[in-house]
Amino acid sequence: MSKSYCVVGRRFVAPPRGSDRGAVLLEAALAIPLLMAVAVALAWALSLAATSASLGDAARTAARSFARGEDGADVLARARSSVPLATVSVDDAAADVAVVVTQDVAPPVPLLSGLSISVTSRVVIPREWT
Repeated sequence: MSKSYCVVGRRFVAPPRGSDRGAVLLEAALAIPLLMAVAVALAWALSLAATSASLGDAARTAARSFARGEDGADVLARARSSVPLATVSVDDAAADVAVVVTQDVAPPVPLLSGLSISVTSRVVIPREWT
């Protein structure tokens, strides 16, 4: 059986029994996938926040335009063009105008594509009577 030696200064010293050889490799093998999972989760959270902000802007703009009495087809076309992957619905039957904009956001990893989250923004504004 061969012995392994470490060089210390100019002397060869045998490593202590029960040494930690390979521990760094094992720790790295466990830590790297965990760090990748955290990075994917942060990227998805940023994507959800950005989508929520853009949906809110589109819903507010569309509701304000409907409340002013602008043409419904033009308002819906502008709202759908500002968030092309979202669905836009309007309820303007009452004295208030309600606009609901919804979009599904999938995680940035194709392996997790079945875990999409639906982000919804709903804005209700009173109609402006002229």
